[in-house]
Amino acid sequence: MDDRTSRYTLPEGVRIRSGSLQVYFKRKKKYYSITLPFPVSAEGIRAAVKVRRDLITKAEWAILTDNDIAVARGDAVADDGVIVTDGALFQEIAQKYLKHCEANNDSKNDYISALNKHWMPQLALIPIQDITSEIIRDIISDIGFKSDKTFNNCLVPLRGVFDKAIELRLLTPADNPMAMIKNKKVQSGLPDPFTRDEMNALLNWLDKNLTDKDHFYYWYFEVAFWTGCRPSELYALRWKDIDWFNESVIINKSRVRGVEKQVTKTHTAREVYLNDRSKRAFEAIEAMKLSDDYVMICPETSQPFYNEKPARMRLIEAMKATRVRRRPAYNARHTYATMLLMSDVNPVFVANQLGHSLQMLIKRYGRWLHGDQNKIEISKLATD
Repeated sequence: MDDRTSRYTLPEGVRIRSGSLQVYFKRKKKYYSITLPFPVSAEGIRAAVKVRRDLITKAEWAILTDNDIAVARGDAVADDGVIVTDGALFQEIAQKYLKHCEANNDSKNDYISALNKHWMPQLALIPIQDITSEIIRDIISDIGFKSDKTFNNCLVPLRGVFDKAIELRLLTPADNPMAMIKNKKVQSGLPDPFTRDEMNALLNWLDKNLTDKDHFYYWYFEVAFWTGCRPSELYALRWKDIDWFNESVIINKSRVRGVEKQVTKTHTAREVYLNDRSKRAFEAIEAMKLSDDYVMICPETSQPFYNEKPARMRLIEAMKATRVRRRPAYNARHTYATMLLMSDVNPVFVANQLGHSLQMLIKRYGRWLHGDQNKIEISKLATD
């Protein structure tokens, strides 16, 4: 017979039926109701809460088995010991890490994906203090990451979980198993800018072939090629950020997937100076009267851009038509940087325009620092 008063006093998902404790929950469109072999007492109720939590976690990660349910009922012995564990579980600390994580939405979604796909199925129900570097190495070996870059990226949230455990004083730095897990070296690719001739061919095609509202994209790429701004920075740009008198724009925020952030990718605000072509492009966009607020308004939606796909598709069309080798639209930024360097512009100015440190500029664009001087130097090497 039901104890109908218990539903008002028992923890969520725990009830008393016919003098026995039951836990119930629904996950992935499946309903579970499991009678437990615990006494109806304070200790039994606490154990029931733990069992329910662990079963829900396994159900969420699609690793709940019939044996797990049999163990919870007391009909079988757990393959890996008992289902009820002491100490803070990995999944509990992971949830705290994600809740307190200050990364942007894109990065946070990547962290959630990496944790769900690679780490939670194996570690979710293990007490954080019981996880060793050997356990993690075994998991890494079983996963077989396809690339070193993916491996490094997936380690980021895993390190974050153990850092959170240290912050909560559940572990000491000396006990951190991630201290023994090293990132792999990844070779960075060189920027692949368009040449000036390629850029002009693309812009000429856009100018001649995009009509009506679509002609906006010609001016958009004039700005992209001649300011070096990231797409996320252009999408957050407002008319109040343009200093017409001093012919410059203030870049201090970004817009990614419709979410505006009051910082740029590198958390560095900068003043970008305009030349004749970028200034003319901004004036042409202003004349279109698309918005009194945002500079870049998507012609299809009449709203600020959600992502860079509409602009990218126009440039892909131009690359196909002109037979320019296909590259990401983001390379307009690389093109601006290399054009400045090839014109012997002061590298400090170039770094400031891009929002880089001088060290990062040299590391990324070093081969373009001396313009055509590299070709002159190699020509001195006699081959006869």
